[in-house]
Amino acid sequence: MKKEGLQAIIFDLDGIIADTVHLYYRANKKVADQLNVSFSEELNQQLQGISRVKTVELIAAQGNVRLTVEKKEQLADEKNKHYQALIREMTKDHLLPGIQLLLEDCKKQGIKMGIASSSSNANTVIDSLGIRSFFNCIVDVRKIKKGKPDPEIFLTAADQLQVKPYACVAIEDGEAGIKAINQTDMVSIGVGKHLKEEDVNFHVYSTADLHLKKIKEVFEKARKGTDYNSAYTKN
Repeated sequence: MKKEGLQAIIFDLDGIIADTVHLYYRANKKVADQLNVSFSEELNQQLQGISRVKTVELIAAQGNVRLTVEKKEQLADEKNKHYQALIREMTKDHLLPGIQLLLEDCKKQGIKMGIASSSSNANTVIDSLGIRSFFNCIVDVRKIKKGKPDPEIFLTAADQLQVKPYACVAIEDGEAGIKAINQTDMVSIGVGKHLKEEDVNFHVYSTADLHLKKIKEVFEKARKGTDYNSAYTKN
């Protein structure tokens, strides 16, 4: 395969760019309360990147609650309306640590950027944060046939960026998203203590550790078959 330098970075949105995980928790917790099912922040993290209806199914399963298709869709719709109300109040203050500088550095150095989010509210969040101008593409999840952990959304992003997957880094905080990236030729970067270091090319606890210089080093080492994680000490 032809060797190429890093040409593009594909980002998940929630938990990578936007500080929305706690908003998802509030929306999901409301569903759980309606079903009289216990709900934890740990479970909320596991649901990142999962479709709305599937999320309702998994929450219901925590309490062995059986729902009709109609009820699942009703709860999913109510959850989304609640979440939409929350994200309309977002500002630049909801950008996660280090992300503004990373976006600026990528743009200065000509690194293309794309969004591969499972959320149909991605455009609303991006506009609320005021960062649309940084991105060359924002994949419309409504046109994706198979959600994460299928790699379709990441491969679609690369296609829209007109960059080969081999020349891309993809950044995720969700387990489903990591599984999706690892089915492509992209270099995977995982964010968060809940992820397993061995499942990604590079693992950090916080977005504050996502510097373009480091990402480029990770990319080059991955292409040479070197394990970057073993040489990196987290704070």
